[in-house]
Amino acid sequence: MPVRRVDDDDIDTGVDELGVLLMGPARGPYWYGSRLSIDEARALAPANNATTLQVAAGVLGGLVWALRHPHAGVVEPDEIDFVEVLAVARRYLGPVEGVYTDWTPLQDRGWLFDETVDRSDPWQFVNFRVE
Repeated sequence: MPVRRVDDDDIDTGVDELGVLLMGPARGPYWYGSRLSIDEARALAPANNATTLQVAAGVLGGLVWALRHPHAGVVEPDEIDFVEVLAVARRYLGPVEGVYTDWTPLQDRGWLFDETVDRSDPWQFVNFRVE
């Protein structure tokens, strides 16, 4: 049987940004999420990277919630107390922040090839779909 070794030092530097982009015309898109560097991730959990730690943090928070509420049964995510989950997950996420941006789906479009887009309203679905 061949011996295999997982290379856990494949990432030297960098930051992983994992979050949600809420889009709309009122104030522009809003990104809210975690920015975790590889150094921060390895200080918290050696042999990991930022992405695995950010994902595992939510899973860990959900598991702790389930253990604390054994009689809750099967629940939808909206029924779980997010504050309680984040209290567990937060220490593994690095800086969590929200920022507004002026990005729209029309930014940098059309220079590579012709596309059908709706320039009158950047938030239409046709502007997100790439043909």
